[in-house]
Amino acid sequence: MPSLSNAVPYLPPLERPLQLVLGKGGVGRSTLCAALGLHLASRGRRVLLCEMRSQRALPPLFGREASSDGPLELAPGIRWMSLAPDTALSAYAGLRLRFRMVARAVFEQPRVRRFLHAVPALAEILMLGQLCHLAERGEAEAVILDAPSTGPALLMLEAPASVLRTAPAGPLRDGARWINEWLADARRTALHRVTLAEELPVSESLELDERLRAAALPDGLWLLNRLLPEDVEPPAEAALARARSAAGMEELWRALSVYRDRLDSQRRELRRLPLSPGMARRFQERFSVRVEERVQALASGFAEGGGA
Repeated sequence: MPSLSNAVPYLPPLERPLQLVLGKGGVGRSTLCAALGLHLASRGRRVLLCEMRSQRALPPLFGREASSDGPLELAPGIRWMSLAPDTALSAYAGLRLRFRMVARAVFEQPRVRRFLHAVPALAEILMLGQLCHLAERGEAEAVILDAPSTGPALLMLEAPASVLRTAPAGPLRDGARWINEWLADARRTALHRVTLAEELPVSESLELDERLRAAALPDGLWLLNRLLPEDVEPPAEAALARARSAAGMEELWRALSVYRDRLDSQRRELRRLPLSPGMARRFQERFSVRVEERVQALASGFAEGGGA
């Protein structure tokens, strides 16, 4: 997707200070979010990994446990925290209004509180505002959000524009405008789409992509997870063909047939995605190794542009 203006220089997605990892539940968002953090940290960038509402799914991927919402150091150059509505309200409101006493006075007004409860996903707006502030502050050079699943994530991302359409002039509207500017800026924000090469995840990813484009939100990478290797290597194929009539090879040939059917399905689903050169990373997860080793292996895929 083009940036906001032809005059705005394009910045590659992995170099932007705010990166959101989006996708259907179960496609490996958290694992690839952790791998992305490892990849950027290995290149000398200070990374802050974020979750929302005390999910705490990321620390175990580094062999750590979180007893609070952080911040917590997970690895050299990588910190983690979970954003919560209560802390986001005081932190973000105070930061945007500059003076905490003023912020408290504004948000304690009955009219304002009634309006806040009437706005869909206000808590998500506040956490999104805190996230943008963390990226703007620059203590971490890459702030990466392991976003909620597709539906809640879209509600969150579309909420600032909804506030701009409905809220009266004032601090809430000003804050929503600032968040919207951050999210829509292709120099600052990347929205990565994670999917599996399967019918339902691809269909949901296409709907997600359409909504993001309709909202004029910037591009990111397509992260294609758990892909099958492209095919049996020719030497192995020749050896299998020679041994086809041997005793016990029938099961192997049936397995190979099932594999080829799955591979055909994978190729069919990948053709549905709007993939452009350089905008996709392919990953083959290794389920037989420890989770920390799997994340390390996947991290190399960001550098190579291929599978781990």
